[in-house]
Amino acid sequence: MANPLPRACKSINDLNVGDTFRLTYSISDGDVQKFAELSGDFNPAHFNEDYAKGTVFKTRIAHGMISVAKFSGIFGMDMPGLGAIWGGQKLTFLAPVFLDQPYTAVAQVKEKGEKNVVFTCWVEDKEGKHVLEGEGVLYPIPQKVKDKMVADGALKSLLLNGVEYAQERP
Repeated sequence: MANPLPRACKSINDLNVGDTFRLTYSISDGDVQKFAELSGDFNPAHFNEDYAKGTVFKTRIAHGMISVAKFSGIFGMDMPGLGAIWGGQKLTFLAPVFLDQPYTAVAQVKEKGEKNVVFTCWVEDKEGKHVLEGEGVLYPIPQKVKDKMVADGALKSLLLNGVEYAQERP
């Protein structure tokens, strides 16, 4: 199976303050297991329901970094997308993320520099309560690189369906 293709390739010129991308997701038991295998974090708060009942959360919780990882997908695939480099992230965990519940990761352009873009990032639950907040610094594809890819016809083959699309995906 081939890897999915990015759905966008936005340079700084293509981004505007206020542009927003939303990704709705939930975290399954399988996701928690995969993340633990990758990270080495097998804390019983994530795996043992009996243990978790005795915590402040009263049930198992997902690793907070799984929600942070959703921004990697947003930044690398959707906004800015192809060619973007994630240069830094500040974040604060505000509330737990529970398994099999809907959450929405939101990335919004806060400010543009000469070569980078600052995104305000947050994750909200189904009531709109923020469970995570932060700021990410991204280096979108340079305009001259994107222009060359367009002129050479290479960009079309590197994007899903050969075109960029909307600011949201289910």
